[in-house]
Amino acid sequence: MLSVMAARMAAKSGYTNVKVYHAGTPDWIKNGNVLLSNFDFVSKRLGYIVLIDTRGPQVAEKGHIQGAVAIPLMDVIKQKDQFPVDKKAYLVLYSDDTNLTGLSPVVKEIAGWGFERVYVLEGGYRGWISKKGLIQSGSVRTEIFYLPRPHPGEITGDEFVNVMRNLPEDKVILDVRTKAETSMGMIQGAKNIPVDDLQAKLDELPRDKEIIVHCRTGLRAEMGYTILRNAGFRARFLNDKVAIIEDQIFCCYKD
Repeated sequence: MLSVMAARMAAKSGYTNVKVYHAGTPDWIKNGNVLLSNFDFVSKRLGYIVLIDTRGPQVAEKGHIQGAVAIPLMDVIKQKDQFPVDKKAYLVLYSDDTNLTGLSPVVKEIAGWGFERVYVLEGGYRGWISKKGLIQSGSVRTEIFYLPRPHPGEITGDEFVNVMRNLPEDKVILDVRTKAETSMGMIQGAKNIPVDDLQAKLDELPRDKEIIVHCRTGLRAEMGYTILRNAGFRARFLNDKVAIIEDQIFCCYKD
């Protein structure tokens, strides 16, 4: 769905040869490809993600991205036991430059452990420096430490369930799944606007209430949250799974 939305935006911007990769990210990774993260993505998530400087401690001590842990590339896989239990944690690996040749095999191995969000930093450390990203020098951690906490704009599973059960007057639950998905059932009292249609239907939402956005996995919910935030709404999103089967609601479950 996000790829379809992006394609529409590209077409509106004047691009004429726009194609959609319908199989999406899971198929991309399954076929042995890796994902790149850019400066904006990482800089907004410092403190919430695991950053691995694969150049090693000796090089990293001269300068590294703020909050990074230094593990030499050849040793990353050996440190499997250090990786977060939470398979939804964002993991970003970087070298001096993008270095897909060196980093791709390691990223693929980590993805094979079940991690859903493993990236290579586009441009690496040099690219980060060129964009004046936050850096540190001197002592650098050599062991991964990850403390799960909600990202900016994210609502916890417990609070979402509480809102779902009680639906306070100052909140609206927005379901951004497709009409086909919602035909199987919806949270009682929720409003459905597919994420592809959200930008055009913002006037259907109240501005005096907080909008709580959900989808099936959290990906479209975050996209919906971004649209709402940019339009001046008070909003949060659930970065977790929601399934509705025969009017039974399953929230924040594990596969």
